[in-house]
Amino acid sequence: MQSISAAVHIQGPTVRYAEVTRDGSDVDLRRFGAETFEVDVARVLWGDTSPEPLDAITATLSRIFDDTDASKAGLVLHPVDAYSFLMPLPEGLSAEERDRRVAYQASLVTNTRSPGALHTVSRPVRTAVEDGETIEWVHVLAVPQQVEARMETLFAEVPGMDTTGRILSAEAAAHLLGISEEDGTPTTSADDADEYQLAIGQYAGHTEYALTRNGSWHHAHAAQNAPTAEDQAYYAVGMLNRIGVAPDALETLVAYGSEVDAVADGPFESVFGDVPTLLDPFGRLHRIWEPDAEQPGEYVPCIGGALALSAE
Repeated sequence: MQSISAAVHIQGPTVRYAEVTRDGSDVDLRRFGAETFEVDVARVLWGDTSPEPLDAITATLSRIFDDTDASKAGLVLHPVDAYSFLMPLPEGLSAEERDRRVAYQASLVTNTRSPGALHTVSRPVRTAVEDGETIEWVHVLAVPQQVEARMETLFAEVPGMDTTGRILSAEAAAHLLGISEEDGTPTTSADDADEYQLAIGQYAGHTEYALTRNGSWHHAHAAQNAPTAEDQAYYAVGMLNRIGVAPDALETLVAYGSEVDAVADGPFESVFGDVPTLLDPFGRLHRIWEPDAEQPGEYVPCIGGALALSAE
């Protein structure tokens, strides 16, 4: 069955977008692009600056998606632009109990007195057996309700689409890692194998990590104080150690983001025995990248986000 999904990625004053078609195992990039505004869009959404630019951003998205066939669209958020965390839940909870626990944990993590003051989105990441009990690890994105209201405003003039999707940028990268480089189709997960891939997203204000196991998102982490490649490698090893994955278990090491050139080879080669290569979303989908002022790695979040939505 064919599905068409779109994603919008906010990075400072730049909004990137992508639209993807999924038909069975075939995926195709329908279109992509970028618009740059005079303000930091994330700061507008959080109410740190005047809300007036919201009208211009909303009008731009309306123009971009005026002729879209996508049935759903989502916002891709960096961990520094939302509250982002992983939490364990016992398997088999009712939807009501699951939502209650997620809301309660979000209020604790964010030091918010009322769970109802937050808008939360949770997604299952993996299951594990701990002390004989099956645990489901879920990822939670949370923002204050007033921030969510501004996010909804961005799509206010785009009719006919479900625009409630909220996706972590590391999850978006993981979905691209799950696309085979050979034929551009989703890889098949194998429970009896342990093939890990690590993507490092390098941006001016933070470094983020996306780990996949057998083609599926397995874990994520972010660090706001990793200015050097040595720091980036240190946080990568720390994340792997916490979840019991040996550095030499990695089959693939890739990098993406606006500051991807800052991910230097040396420290990663000494720790992992390999150097990061560029995570090129266009190459993964067998499209030719036409060079311009931007780099292909900057489109990882929006293209990967559209892939994530199309798989739901």
